[in-house]
Parts: sequence; C-alpha cells; structure tokens
Amino acid sequence: MLLLGALIVWTPFLLLVLSLVVARLTGCEVNEARANPCPIAGIDIGPLLYRMMVMGWFVLPLLPFMALTLIGGAVAGLVALVRIWRP
Repeated sequence: MLLLGALIVWTPFLLLVLSLVVARLTGCEVNEARANPCPIAGIDIGPLLYRMMVMGWFVLPLLPFMALTLIGGAVAGLVALVRIWRP
C-alpha cells in the first residue's frame, strides 16, 4: 500500500522527466505555452508531450509528500541494514 502511495506521489515528476527525455531524443521542442508539432513515424506526439510536461505542475503541491517518501525510504533502508548487521 505504501509503495502504491509513493508511486502516485512521484508520477507527475516521472511524467515530466519522461516528456523532457523524449523531446530531447527526438529533437522536438516542448514547453508549457503550447503543444508544438513533433512527428515521429507519422504520428504527432507533440500534444502528448505537452500534457505530460504540464503534469509537472502537480509536483509543487506534492513536494512535501515526495520528501516524506525519500525520508521514509532512507529510514527503511537503515533499519534493514541494522537488522542485517545485528546477529
């Protein structure tokens, strides 16, 4: 359940990064102003990249929860390490 919550919290950030990576790899321009044409194999993915990038605005209200998932993951990792080292 916690993993699902972390995935939901991090989804807007992952979509933003994915849109930027795809735009960079394909040589397309993507920004928040409007959807630019980006034809790949005869299909225009510009509007899709635009929507994915605009999802990045949801990162702002989710930043505290994203930080909590990072802190919780670090604590869980430390607890696992301590359990391994202790006989």
